[in-house]
Amino acid sequence: MHNNRFSVLALAGAAILAVAISNGSAYAADNIDIAIIVPLSGPNASVGEQAVNAAKLAVADVNDAGGIKTLGGAKLNLIIADATNDPQGAINTSERVLSQNKLAGAYGLALSPLTTAALPAFVKHHVPVITSAISDTLVTPTNGGYLFQIAPKGSAFGNQQVEFLKFLNMKYKMGITKAAILYVNNPYGIATKKGVEQLAEKAGLQIVLNSAYPGDITDASPLVSKIEQSGAQVLFPVSYITDSSLILTALRSANSHVLVIGGGAGFIWPPIGQSLGDKVNGLTSVASWNLDSKNVNADPKLVQVTKRYAKAYGTFMPEQAGEAYAGVSVLAAAIEAAKSADPAKVRDALAAIDLNNGGGSIMQPGQVGFDANGANRHVQPVMIQWQGGVPHTVFPESVATSQVVKP
Repeated sequence: MHNNRFSVLALAGAAILAVAISNGSAYAADNIDIAIIVPLSGPNASVGEQAVNAAKLAVADVNDAGGIKTLGGAKLNLIIADATNDPQGAINTSERVLSQNKLAGAYGLALSPLTTAALPAFVKHHVPVITSAISDTLVTPTNGGYLFQIAPKGSAFGNQQVEFLKFLNMKYKMGITKAAILYVNNPYGIATKKGVEQLAEKAGLQIVLNSAYPGDITDASPLVSKIEQSGAQVLFPVSYITDSSLILTALRSANSHVLVIGGGAGFIWPPIGQSLGDKVNGLTSVASWNLDSKNVNADPKLVQVTKRYAKAYGTFMPEQAGEAYAGVSVLAAAIEAAKSADPAKVRDALAAIDLNNGGGSIMQPGQVGFDANGANRHVQPVMIQWQGGVPHTVFPESVATSQVVKP
């Protein structure tokens, strides 16, 4: 009888194991670990803070809605790590997190130089990562197949900036013909400025200044002197938080009348508004995402996400936060579709996903799907204008929710 009881117990245990295996994961009734690896120290720490805040919100929303239902309601567990502010730090952190945890997938790195440096670690460990980094070179046949870029490509940013200037020229008869391009000398800056170059020329603009600058500048006055000497009427800067603040402050100090059409990043995040106060109003910039784009305003649940973020963190929901909320939601949807926490199966589910509802649809235009290289084939950048201390979506007109005020 003892032997029979043992046999019955053994068979029952084998059956339970078989169910877990058939579900594709040993996590069927446990937590599923995902990671967010972003800069949480150094000059771009606010980038990481925005993303982490939104990722926490997305994880809570998934778990409160019943978790991963195809895995018995398993809950997501968010592992947070500091990518630091330099490529080697991003490599070290990614390798540590990937080695020490059994991850279903990850979100993060945020900045193109960090993402480029850390990507081989994700390929090595066969863990998919969704990123908001925008460099065109990230989504190529040689990226290893484990990176998914939820944001628009850098070249699309340049396209939108120039299209917006054409729109302003037509609407307000501004007569702008001479352009200056300033860009931070890294993959993000180079990719974005290439798009500006090509389209500025197609738009009939004369590029009178095209200049790179190091990411660690402390004084933008020499750059502003170059702009003034060039005779440029419009400036396309591609900058992060610290350098964009320096450039705008130097322009204000020089009483420059050049029109600034920002290249995203530092020009649309809360710190620039805090730095410039009322002077930020009227500033325009391209953006990967904005809280009041038409697809967000059309869905009360998505509007509530932005309101809950503002209530929890004391500021409007910025670009990096919107992308992170979408990215984590898409990752959760892929785990759900894969019926597994196996990162290889999650990668395949991400490659096949075409999502137009739920938290992932917060990404404009309300749909996320990736091409063969991992680029989001639906996304487009938008143009924002600071009005009343908050960025409003003003272009393209198909997704705009506010009228542009003449800069």
